[in-house]
Amino acid sequence: MKIGLFVKQEVVSKENENSLISKIVSLSHEIDNNHPEIVFTVGGDGTLLKAIQKYLPIIDEVTFVPLNKGKLAYFSDFKVEDIEEILSSFSSFDKKSYPLLRGRFGNEEIYALNEIRIENPFKTLVREVYINDEYLETFRGNGLLVSSPIGSTAYNKSLSGAVISPNVSAIELSEIAPINNRLYSSLKSSLVLPNNAVISLKGDLSNVVIGYDHLVNTSAKGNELVITISDKKANILKRKGHSYIKHLNETFVGK
Repeated sequence: MKIGLFVKQEVVSKENENSLISKIVSLSHEIDNNHPEIVFTVGGDGTLLKAIQKYLPIIDEVTFVPLNKGKLAYFSDFKVEDIEEILSSFSSFDKKSYPLLRGRFGNEEIYALNEIRIENPFKTLVREVYINDEYLETFRGNGLLVSSPIGSTAYNKSLSGAVISPNVSAIELSEIAPINNRLYSSLKSSLVLPNNAVISLKGDLSNVVIGYDHLVNTSAKGNELVITISDKKANILKRKGHSYIKHLNETFVGK
């Protein structure tokens, strides 16, 4: 198989990276960082998010295998020491597919595994919010965030948004520090919608920040940000019998 290696240099030395490459080659696999079938990411969750962006043009052809070498590894079931086991019995593991979010504004498209958000660092963000072309509210506050089910445990959870099982086909809209007084009010609650929902955030995109996973766009053009679940999916390797509830307990509860 053709193997790609995406390494967080801050946690893996060049010597250790070369050692990983040697091990992969010794197992009769080819290193190909341009058109891989499998991509090992070595680091934390952020490393995986960066790898997804790198391989976005061929994402449907790639299976990502996150190897935990960071402080946060929500996506990872494996450690660096598991490479030989993974490559020798690859078919014995589960490949889970997670739909990416798609954001459209002007002539641009962005994709994210966890979330897309819009914020104004200079003054109150004002957006007209439409769901499937139907008016919901005029939001005033710091920002709005749309998450996928797998991303519901990221920034969305910090906003007290609902944690959604990855097995549920949905999309979630959450508010960031909404203004609430006798003049202005909003839903003030996360809204979980079917995965075919179209979320439109209308208003001038000048002087706003559009964030998508670890990336930021500060020069967006247009008057509307449209967010949907896309047809693109990130394929991530998991151990068979992977328990989502156990994983939540170990990650967030720890008791």
